[in-house]
Amino acid sequence: MLKGTMKLSALVLSLSMMTSGCALAEWAKTVGQPQQAENKGVDMSKLSPEERAKLEAEIKEDQARLAAEKQAMLEMSLTHEIGEQNLQFKPILAKLYADNKYDLMWKDKAAEKQFLREYAAMVASGISKRSTQSLVNLHNAEKMGGLTYDVLLSDAFLDYLYYSKNVNQQAQRWLYGTNAYKPELPNQEMIDQWQSAVKNNAVSGFINGLSNHNRLYRETVQALPSMISASGISAMGKKLALNAQRLRVIPDFENGIFVNIPSYQLKYYRDGKAILESRVIVGKNERRTPVMYSRLSNVVVNPPWNAPTRLINEDILPKLKRDPGYAAAHNYSILDSKGNTIDPYSINWSSIGNKFPYRIRQAAGDSALGNYKFNMPSSDAIYLHDTPNHSLFSKKDRALSSGCVRVEKSDQLASILLQEAGWSEDKKRSVLESKKTTSASIRTNDPVFLYYVTAWVENGQTQVLPDIYKYDDAATFNGIDWAVVKKYL
Repeated sequence: MLKGTMKLSALVLSLSMMTSGCALAEWAKTVGQPQQAENKGVDMSKLSPEERAKLEAEIKEDQARLAAEKQAMLEMSLTHEIGEQNLQFKPILAKLYADNKYDLMWKDKAAEKQFLREYAAMVASGISKRSTQSLVNLHNAEKMGGLTYDVLLSDAFLDYLYYSKNVNQQAQRWLYGTNAYKPELPNQEMIDQWQSAVKNNAVSGFINGLSNHNRLYRETVQALPSMISASGISAMGKKLALNAQRLRVIPDFENGIFVNIPSYQLKYYRDGKAILESRVIVGKNERRTPVMYSRLSNVVVNPPWNAPTRLINEDILPKLKRDPGYAAAHNYSILDSKGNTIDPYSINWSSIGNKFPYRIRQAAGDSALGNYKFNMPSSDAIYLHDTPNHSLFSKKDRALSSGCVRVEKSDQLASILLQEAGWSEDKKRSVLESKKTTSASIRTNDPVFLYYVTAWVENGQTQVLPDIYKYDDAATFNGIDWAVVKKYL
């Protein structure tokens, strides 16, 4: 271990009793600098590889220890300024406020109000007990004001910043499970952007950029205070609070294909106008259609169908074991790993367990995908497609598929997209009649949103849908101080 480095903790403790936190922070920046080998008169070129490695390891260990001591000093100085507080992100706050010479970061009261409204809406959804506590801490410190309140605001904002930047990717886990969201520190890039906004008096714009401008989200959040009374929030209020956050992850309905899963409806918007509305069939409860965002990549006309592994093992395999003729009756081809066709009557079915060692494929023109498949990148192999069984669209409950979305007006959707790809109606009809698999790249850049919202407010009216996957039941609202939430909403 390098010699001559100071043990600072005891010294800091005594200094903290006689000086300011700001002075401590400045002192922390100037003392305890790690010594380099060249400053100790060590000629690294004369050391053996083993000696050099040992010295480098000692230097690295010394630097880490000094960094830890310096961080401890910064946190002590913050405590000196604001006392003991229940902070989520004390280490980074200690550094940020020391760098800022303990100046307030929330001088823009409009920005503060805007942030607290969004944070209260997040807390109202019940997704985070820790965020709930942070909001209460803020409420309790508000009268005190000053640096303590400012630091608590920043602590809660770091939580909100992490949530805002990651909820789109984590929506399925955070907004449809129980206490799945855990506050974490945002990445350094986001923290730097926030600090730049603070220094340039642009915090309102920064917060506005984190917000969602979906009009249904805004209307739903605005309705929440009316559903909170002295006895708490109503059952419908809880449902709306949770679903508001689900609306938060999708943009306003300007451009793209939007499928609200429990509505069994698809809407295709261009420039804010719905150019196509269609009934859809979504995944059954056992094989739920996931919440996801993607973009269409191509339209396949006369698509073959490659049966998913799970569907093969759970649905098709038991039927093939009972009757190998089931394959021919449903136009199934059984293929090995090299693509060779296997005669189902040549298989020793008694030796096949619960996992089928072959692939199953339905030929183009007679497949379960119907006439069209609308591909989009998806880790779950989810896509939109036609179906040969259009009678199912007349059912009220249309959670019937294995996860993909069947579109009743797939022909109209294909016409829109293929026309933009340069196809005429005659060409489309000719390709359909040929039974030949043909694909066309999508030329538009419109997104696809599969989302799940069971309650919202639209034009002042509350809309409610069946909770077909029972996601709403997973929400927990214990410990929320609804008076505090209402205050900030």
